[in-house]
Amino acid sequence: MTQATTLIDLVHRDAAAGHELSFFTGAGDPYHSFDARTLGRRARGRLAVLQAAGLGADDEVVMPIADPAEFLETFWACLQGGIVPMPLAPPSNDASCSKIIDILMSRGGARLVCGDDEFARLLAHAGESDAAPDLDARRLVVGTEAADGPEGDVVERSPEDLAFVQYSSGSTRAPKGVIIRHRQALANLEAIRLGAALGPADRTLSWMPLSHDMGLVGFHLAPLYAGAASQTIMPTSAFARSPLLWLQDATRLSATILSSPNFGYRHVLKAAARKGVPDGVDLTAVRLVMNGAEPISVELADEFLEALAGSGLRREAMFPVYGLAEATLAVTFPALGATIGGVRVARSSLGLGDAVEVTDDAASLVTCGLGAPLPGLELRIAGEDGGALADGHVGRIWIRGAGVTEGYHDDVAATSAAIQGEGWLDTGDLGFVQGGELHVTGRLKDLVIVDGQNFYPHDLEESLQRALGIDALRVAVAPVRPAGGAEEIGVFLQHRGEPEAFADTAAAVRKHLSGTYGVGVELVVPVAQIPRTTSGKVQRVRLAESLLAGEFDAALAVLAPDRVRPAAPVEEEEAAGADEGTPEALEAMMVGFCDQVLDGMRFGPTDNLFEQGMSSIDLAEIHGLIEARYPKGLDIRDFFDQPTIRGLAEVLAERVRSGKTGASVSGG
Repeated sequence: MTQATTLIDLVHRDAAAGHELSFFTGAGDPYHSFDARTLGRRARGRLAVLQAAGLGADDEVVMPIADPAEFLETFWACLQGGIVPMPLAPPSNDASCSKIIDILMSRGGARLVCGDDEFARLLAHAGESDAAPDLDARRLVVGTEAADGPEGDVVERSPEDLAFVQYSSGSTRAPKGVIIRHRQALANLEAIRLGAALGPADRTLSWMPLSHDMGLVGFHLAPLYAGAASQTIMPTSAFARSPLLWLQDATRLSATILSSPNFGYRHVLKAAARKGVPDGVDLTAVRLVMNGAEPISVELADEFLEALAGSGLRREAMFPVYGLAEATLAVTFPALGATIGGVRVARSSLGLGDAVEVTDDAASLVTCGLGAPLPGLELRIAGEDGGALADGHVGRIWIRGAGVTEGYHDDVAATSAAIQGEGWLDTGDLGFVQGGELHVTGRLKDLVIVDGQNFYPHDLEESLQRALGIDALRVAVAPVRPAGGAEEIGVFLQHRGEPEAFADTAAAVRKHLSGTYGVGVELVVPVAQIPRTTSGKVQRVRLAESLLAGEFDAALAVLAPDRVRPAAPVEEEEAAGADEGTPEALEAMMVGFCDQVLDGMRFGPTDNLFEQGMSSIDLAEIHGLIEARYPKGLDIRDFFDQPTIRGLAEVLAERVRSGKTGASVSGG
């Protein structure tokens, strides 16, 4: 165990000079590298700018920074100056912009540090609102040159001091800020070191966002703490654009530890199905692939392992874990060398206090074994009264230990709801223990996790009501988890007419959720009535169960042609004869790219892309394919301004004509 008493010690100790950090610069290009001691020095250059602006100990900085190196330099600048960093995902859509602005406005004197592009998006979202001038007044411009400028003064901190605030993910509901003190962070880092046997021989590679606890704690702080040889950070956007690059870079770097939630494995498998696993991919050095952040699909993990077995990835490398920001990160790890496995349980036996029924029914839920609590952590499966339940019974997952938070930043109500007697924290998850391993079965609330993002059904319902003018009694959103499949968002709307008349409404729902939240929704379901309890609460579980039981199959079969329509592509002869860079040629190119990414879904060049249920991951990959042919030809924002293939082709053609971009010699 390191002798560090605060996180600040990690960049000042002698071992920091031997720990290399590498940052992605471009596909196939060398990573930009420097050691952890240099990170601390560059951070102190940024600290000088923060202190010159009047920031001191316990002041707060909201930091939705996209560039990983600038993010970490700002994060460590804050830590060394006793300033409290508040990491947030950079603005990418309306929901993320609203979240950043709401948190900033709620934090009184907090300052904003972000790049010019992120700030432009926030200003555009704020528009003429009262928040716009406040944004400008709150922002601190910390240029990249500050890293090499005069150094700020390091402020001494104690283990009890607040290190950083990790905000929970959310849709539009105000997220909660998890208190992470220096002692809590160090305690969980030691647990991670022991549970993963993390040490000097390890080389980590991660595309998980640094604003997420898995990215920040698991793949930055943990390897730094454990004295790993190196850590390499790939932007999430680069993985989204080119998922197979993750495998190629893991090979090039001889990475020993990787990580991904479900959606990342699906993204890689989809790309591999189209293009094949790239030649030369060799994953024999990989000893762990951390699998977390979403309900884990054993079936999907098996498919991923099978697809990459020929590249040397061992089955024992898949490492399913359980954790949450309230624990700093990690709660349970499986035994090293174990193979991933699950238990098939009857859905009817998953109520609070039920004894789980193991079954062979194909429609049952497969729960994944997530290992045992890490050193220094305790786990209780609690019944309705808070008492511990016997193994094999479903209860509330409670945790406590040195790395567990004592509550939420300036949120007494949320803290009181989460912290139970004797220091136990109620995670909000349900599960059971069998054979010494934790199995998560669901959540007390209706939170649904898709593509690594958390969404509250109530928030999405209210958003749809406002955007589409839908009455509150006519819409419900529910998590749907089919047997062996990934969790999805189901949108249920009251509709009394024929299913064919529902098509325009379904398209409007997809367009709003895709454009606002970056989530693709396939399940938009017409129902005769939204079921409610006698007190008026929506019965979301009942709707999801009815869908899985096939009650709405007839309506969905009629609606399917609306989701997979014949395209109206440019004729091959016309496209072949068109000059490269013309709207016609670019339109044909984009039709092909969309066809690749959207699983063969075909549609016309004037159809709205967001109405097809395109997710933010799909959007990033399509953008990446265009970027490979025409660097800097289109910005992600262009997709929102011109959400059709034809509109995008016209924008790109104009930029080609004006010389603002050019075709890449690498081709598409």
